[in-house]
Amino acid sequence: MEAARLAFHAAIRYDCHVRIVRIVTAEQIRELDRRAIHEAGIPGAVLMENAGRAVVDAVAERFGPIFGGAFRVACGTGNNGGDGFVAARLLKLAGADVVVQVAGDPTRIHGDARIHFDLMRNVGIEPAPESPRDWRIKIDALLGTGIEGAPRAEIAALVESLNAAPGPTIAVDIPSGVNSDTGRAEGAAIQADMTVTFGYPKLGLFLAPGADLAGELMVSAIGFPWDTLAVETGYRWLRASEMARLLPPRPREAHKGMFGHLLVVGGSEGMSGAPTMAARAALRTGVGLVTVAAPRSAQRIIASKLDEAMTIALPETDGALANGAVDGVLEAAEQMDAVCLGPGVTRKPEAAAAVLELLRRLDKPIVLDADGLNALSDRPDSLANRTAPTILTPHPGECARLLGTDTASVQSDRIGSVRDAAKRYGSVVVLKGARTLVCDGRAPELPIAVNTTGNPGMATGGSGDTLTGMIGALLARNMDAFDAACLGVFLHGTAGDIAAEEIGPEGFTAGDIGEAIPAAINRVRTL
Repeated sequence: MEAARLAFHAAIRYDCHVRIVRIVTAEQIRELDRRAIHEAGIPGAVLMENAGRAVVDAVAERFGPIFGGAFRVACGTGNNGGDGFVAARLLKLAGADVVVQVAGDPTRIHGDARIHFDLMRNVGIEPAPESPRDWRIKIDALLGTGIEGAPRAEIAALVESLNAAPGPTIAVDIPSGVNSDTGRAEGAAIQADMTVTFGYPKLGLFLAPGADLAGELMVSAIGFPWDTLAVETGYRWLRASEMARLLPPRPREAHKGMFGHLLVVGGSEGMSGAPTMAARAALRTGVGLVTVAAPRSAQRIIASKLDEAMTIALPETDGALANGAVDGVLEAAEQMDAVCLGPGVTRKPEAAAAVLELLRRLDKPIVLDADGLNALSDRPDSLANRTAPTILTPHPGECARLLGTDTASVQSDRIGSVRDAAKRYGSVVVLKGARTLVCDGRAPELPIAVNTTGNPGMATGGSGDTLTGMIGALLARNMDAFDAACLGVFLHGTAGDIAAEEIGPEGFTAGDIGEAIPAAINRVRTL
């Protein structure tokens, strides 16, 4: 199960040929179904047949031959149950032993679902009141994308029975009990090993706890004509094909001046590691040159760690940036293409004041992180007059401070939180964590990208500094801020996945993530 969850971003099959994968809400799902039926002329019963067949194909691909296998299919009385009836019939015709349980009164099954219920019965499958034996594979077709609140008692009991029974569980479209918009489970919910979803992936499949309950994800187009029915949803799932297109080229006649010069401003006494890791990550991401500007006491240590980067010593007070450091940074930044501001600067008053002054006066693209974000939370108007792009990279606690709320509130509504922060600060905001979110606050529609690369082993000190340097490197190469943030988080997660593969699922460090960046770039280019 855990391996399936870690492999969430690597779907078994994605059978539509598009670079940008849109994510839909329940309302958009209904509109998509309506358009498929009334505009594209695909009968609902055909879509249901295709959905059930996609489930059977996924089972065969993931778990091996169907012939002789034992399957337990739990169905509701709506369209999700109809998909399950199709799957049950096809499994039976393929030589499987199939038991179907229907939660509710079968006389309430109508429309397309009724057609497939009757076809299922025609091949000799009658609903069973209970499932007394263990089954090789369980299929959850109880509840679809339209539910709100907790499942009623009869369905909840069947959900709990499926969860308790041995063997893998395949969820049809979305695990029953999971809200397709929020990912929340108000009551009993299926813990799936794999979810086969249709048309477009649903937003709730990317948000906790829905993302964990979904297990491994497969997306099937089930016959949707993508050119005709493509919808702009405001949400997109970052995929390798799209990220490969964003990777800047590196021509044969390249020289370092072609790939930008990044300035990293940060560090303090006892915190020389943060800007060092950001600088190393930037170099690994392909920036041409890196200069680190740090308080004098930290600069000496940083210079001894970085052979490939230049350093600048800045005035300091109590080991942190002093007000007098601002002019030196501004002078250095004139020759730079982008700036990373904040790693290791501390929250000391003069350092915070220097950060705010730089935000007001630096006319360069900025990635703001760590205590730079904390300084901004005290003076949210500091970005008001900026014209150059700004990328904020908060973890949930920092995002809470930016919004004047608490971490629990941010985590309970990550979509709303990243959108609020992006709108409030007019910036691109990267809300870090499992399923990192990127929102473009410069665009009126506030689009959000969802990243699914990465793993729990990346929850280690310095991982955020590494991400800051990676995004800064892409900004310095003249990439659009939203694209730089999206590509940065995707590559960062991919590097973490490579570190987990090579070292193990835990115990690797931010330095190991940084070392894996070139391999991550190569993996994305060659996928």
